Amino acid sequence: MTSPDASLWNDFLAGNKQVFERIFLAHYDDLFRYGMRLTGDEEVVKDCIQNLFQRLWQRRKALEAIAEIKPYLFAAMRHHITDELRAQKRRSALQTGYPGEAELTVQHSPEDFLIAQQLTSEQQSLLLGALNQLSNRHREALYLKFFDGFAYDRIAEIMGLNQQSVRNLVHQAIKRMRLVLPHSLVLLLNGLFLNFLFF
Repeated sequence: MTSPDASLWNDFLAGNKQVFERIFLAHYDDLFRYGMRLTGDEEVVKDCIQNLFQRLWQRRKALEAIAEIKPYLFAAMRHHITDELRAQKRRSALQTGYPGEAELTVQHSPEDFLIAQQLTSEQQSLLLGALNQLSNRHREALYLKFFDGFAYDRIAEIMGLNQQSVRNLVHQAIKRMRLVLPHSLVLLLNGLFLNFLFF
């Protein structure tokens, strides 16, 4: 039996513009939020989304069938942003003579957390501080797992890693956060939105 996503994708591959627009509208907000976590530059994110969908339409005849659209688009978005950051670094290196390293800078904000309204501003600050002590890869894996709800296999596709590496990243991130957060905040989080995250 074909999944709804697979059917939509096949219609898009066949050149159905209305379906293509539906895919764009259905995923734009999620792609924008994810892009903003990766770079924080609104213009870069909007340009990357636009470029991504233009290239999808232009290359649709060469694309393959997929089972789920969202992880595919996230992986493509990540690739586009990485390419754009590398291009910016190359341009900067030409101007300054210094070849900087392009790196995704994953950021979190209180709005990411459904529990934010249940935490004091001090607790929110401690939680964000703990997240900011993690590497970009750890933050990205946590974001995809707990804020976008992707399964480990889909996160692996998006980040270009194997599933065990993703599991390790999430486990290490949680372990590190538990070490730096006050015990009282860990206990509070156990009873709220992140209860599955801190056990």
